[in-house]
Amino acid sequence: MIWEIPPPALISQPSKRIQKLAKPNKYKTQFLLDRDNLEPETLHFSGPSPRILQLSVAKGTDPNYVPPKSIETKISFSTLSAVASPRIIDLAHPRIKIEGLCYERVKNELPIRPVAPAALLAKPTDRTVNLAKSKRVHEDYLPARDPHWPVSYAAAHSRVSDRIQELAHPPARTSVHIVYYDPDVFKVKPSALRAQCSPRVKELAEPIVR
Repeated sequence: MIWEIPPPALISQPSKRIQKLAKPNKYKTQFLLDRDNLEPETLHFSGPSPRILQLSVAKGTDPNYVPPKSIETKISFSTLSAVASPRIIDLAHPRIKIEGLCYERVKNELPIRPVAPAALLAKPTDRTVNLAKSKRVHEDYLPARDPHWPVSYAAAHSRVSDRIQELAHPPARTSVHIVYYDPDVFKVKPSALRAQCSPRVKELAEPIVR
């Protein structure tokens, strides 16, 4: 698409700054004098350094490089002119099955694969009989408990004592805002430090032996 030039752009005049920038840069007078007086014999061009020559040498291929294999596989003349032996021809024939089974079909109670007479008359050794026995469970093994078990009559008709009801109530604790600023919140009573547990408590504290 060609844009149309507006009429003000056709009659506008460039400023002095634009005209100055439009002029090409001039060479210095001293440079022009030196260039005219320079003789052709005095021009010398430096040769490439050894490093440049070393980098200009093309990189060779690795000695272990293997070129890509051709897609076409060439078959040797000996393979093309080979003649199969009668044994190879015999093995190349498909196996003939009788009615789709590997063995002849007999009575239904007999196994499909025949058992050798020697295997039928064989007697196992004592070691085989010992290994054939199933492994016993451990003497401390407990079977899985039924998730549903009957509740005894005494447990179903028991009554809660006053002490149990008293212990069932949650303890009354002070507000967190007050306890947070209490310096003696973790202080243990002297009577609790001198307390001794009863034999029953010691018995209950021991883990259950399973």
